[in-house]
Amino acid sequence: MPQQGTEEATRSASRRRVLRGLATTGLAGSAILAGSGTASAGSKGGCDDPPTAFPRVTTRGHFDTTWYGSVYLTDGNDATNYEYAGDGIPGIHSAPGDELLVFVHGWNNDAEGGVCTFGDADETFSAEGYAQPFVGFSWDADFGWYNATEIAEENGPKLAAFTHAYKAANPGVTVRYVAHSLGARVALSAVEQLSEWGHHDDLASLSLLGGAADDESVSMEGTYGPDIEAAVGDVHNYWMEDDEILNWAYGTAELGDAVGNDGCDGTPPSNYTDHNVAYVPSHFDYAAADGCIHEVVSTF
Repeated sequence: MPQQGTEEATRSASRRRVLRGLATTGLAGSAILAGSGTASAGSKGGCDDPPTAFPRVTTRGHFDTTWYGSVYLTDGNDATNYEYAGDGIPGIHSAPGDELLVFVHGWNNDAEGGVCTFGDADETFSAEGYAQPFVGFSWDADFGWYNATEIAEENGPKLAAFTHAYKAANPGVTVRYVAHSLGARVALSAVEQLSEWGHHDDLASLSLLGGAADDESVSMEGTYGPDIEAAVGDVHNYWMEDDEILNWAYGTAELGDAVGNDGCDGTPPSNYTDHNVAYVPSHFDYAAADGCIHEVVSTF
C-alpha cells in the first residue's frame, strides 16, 4: 500500500476517534451513529412487495458486533466466502449473458430493503435499455455508521472473490459494478483486493452513485487510486454538491467530504471520470427513473 494511503487511513481513523468522543458528550448526531432517522441512506423494512427471488450474491449474517461494538465474523464464515440467494446467477446457475452487472446497495438496508433496492434499480436500468443480467450484492448494512463502514470494507474481499471466481468460469463475460452510497466502500475495497491479488482484468467498470467514501480516497494520493488505475477498466463517479444526506450525515460522521458530493480531491486515476449530476432529486434517487442511470448506461 502506498505511503499516502497509510497516511489517509490514519487521518480517517483520527476523524472517527474525534466523532466518537463527541458522541459521548452528546454533540454528535445520534441518528448517524445508530443507523436510524433521517440520516439513514437505506431502506429498513423495504417495500410493499419485496422481490425475494431477485438473484443475488449475499453475505448476510456474516458479520455481527459484540456488546461493546466490535465487529467480528460469525461462525462458519471467513474473509472471502459468500452465498447465493434468489433465482440464481446467470453464468453460475444458468446460461450467462454478454455482461453481468452487480449492484451494491448502501447503508441501513436490511435484507428486505436490499432486494427492494435491487428490484427498483433493475427496473430503471431496463427502462434505459440495459438488457444484460443484473444481480445484487447484499451485505450486513443495517448497523450503526461506524460498524457499517467497517463491515462494508470487510465485504470487499468477498465481492472480489466472487468476481474472480465468476470470471474464471465465464472468461468472456464483461463484469460491471454499480454501487450506491456506502456500497461504494464495498466496491472500492473489492477493487483494492483484486489489485492486490494481481487480478487486473476481471472488472470492466465501476460506477459510483452518491458514493459515501472520502473524496481523496479515489485519488492517486489516496487509498484506492492506484488500485483503481490497475484493476478496473473505467471508473465513473456520479456526484452532486447538494446531496443532502452526504452533506450533513457524512460530513458530520467523517468530518470531511464524500466523493459523492465533492468528486475526486487530488490527482484522479487515468481511467477515472467525475460526472456532476446536479439534476438528481436526492441521495435516494440516483437509480430512480428521474436519476442518472441514462448517463451510467451511456458509458458501458
